[in-house]
Amino acid sequence: MSLLEIVNLENFKKVLRNIRKVGLVTTLRYVISDLTFDLKYKIDTINTAQLDALKIDSPNKTVGNYYEGTNAYIFQKMISQVRLEPSRVTFVDFGSGKGKAMFMAAERGFRKVIGVEFSIELVETCRKNLEIFKAKSKSKTEFEILHMDASEYEIPPEANLLFFSNPFNEELTRKVIGNILKSYDQTPREVWVVHLHPQGNMAFVRHPRFEVQHEAPEGYVLRLLPSN
Repeated sequence: MSLLEIVNLENFKKVLRNIRKVGLVTTLRYVISDLTFDLKYKIDTINTAQLDALKIDSPNKTVGNYYEGTNAYIFQKMISQVRLEPSRVTFVDFGSGKGKAMFMAAERGFRKVIGVEFSIELVETCRKNLEIFKAKSKSKTEFEILHMDASEYEIPPEANLLFFSNPFNEELTRKVIGNILKSYDQTPREVWVVHLHPQGNMAFVRHPRFEVQHEAPEGYVLRLLPSN
């Protein structure tokens, strides 16, 4: 990934949006952290992708949001609020796109990282990025990339950190919550959720089984409460 490939109209629009939302100084922090990450590994996670331009064989395409890699600064800020030992944690990224959050989780030493993505084109980019990332980082994290709809994903019993960066709407989030509760009921364990940029999607916050542990302008960190 070269600097010339990063400088494009969509990224320029994204920078302007962020300046309006969070101001110039914070936007510069975002830009620098993202540029540093992609240039460090020579991968492509910073460029956005609209769903209309992607091949997606899923009825949930209409409720999904466009791909935008998780900002590195925001990821580190929010994930640090999760009180779990990374070396014992399986991290699942719902709407994993090109793999940005997956690779940042690996940098923090998570035992296993799983990406769930319904666009085959983004999955293929993620797999290419992963090979480059593993070669450059020498990461010992176990990776799994799944091409499937998030609503159909059966959450494995070892999954205990679930990550969402505004991948889809509230209705689909509620379906995923049902899968989370089913997995927990089958295998009770510590389960945490990081939900970034909810944009009105309050499915986790409103659900009685999830307790907010940390709230910030960028989103929420929640813990699944034991069943009664």
